[in-house]
Amino acid sequence: MKEQILSDKQRRAKRIYGTVGIALTVLCFILSYFYRPYAYSHHLNDFHLADSYTSIFGVPIIVCLTQAFFRKESEKWSIPKNIVYAVLMLFVWEAVDGLLAKRMDWVDIIASAVSGCYTYILYLLFGFKHIGGYKE
Repeated sequence: MKEQILSDKQRRAKRIYGTVGIALTVLCFILSYFYRPYAYSHHLNDFHLADSYTSIFGVPIIVCLTQAFFRKESEKWSIPKNIVYAVLMLFVWEAVDGLLAKRMDWVDIIASAVSGCYTYILYLLFGFKHIGGYKE
C-alpha cells in the first residue's frame, strides 16, 4: 500500500486543527476545575454556561481533532459532514447519559445543536478546508 506524502499546506492545516482542538480541550478542563465550582458556590445565574460549556465547545473540538489526528488524507470527509457527525454523536451521548441517569439534559442537547450551527457558520465565514483540500 502506497503511503501518501502530505504537502506543506496539509501539514500546516493539521497543526492548526490540532492546536485549536487541544486548546479548546484544555479550556474545557480549566473551566471544569475553576469556573464550574466558582459558579456553583456563588450561585451565579450564568444561563447554564457552567453546565453546558462542554457541549458548546464539543462540536469544534471533535471537528478539529478529527481533522488533525483521526482521518486519512485520502478520504474526502468534508467539514460539514464532520459537523453533522459530531452533533449526532453528542446527541447520542446525551441520550445514553439520559437513559443511565434517568434524566435527559435538554440544555446540553440544545447547546450541542447551537454548537453545530456556530461551527458551520465559522466554517462558511472563514472557508476552512478538510485536510485533503489543501493540495499544492
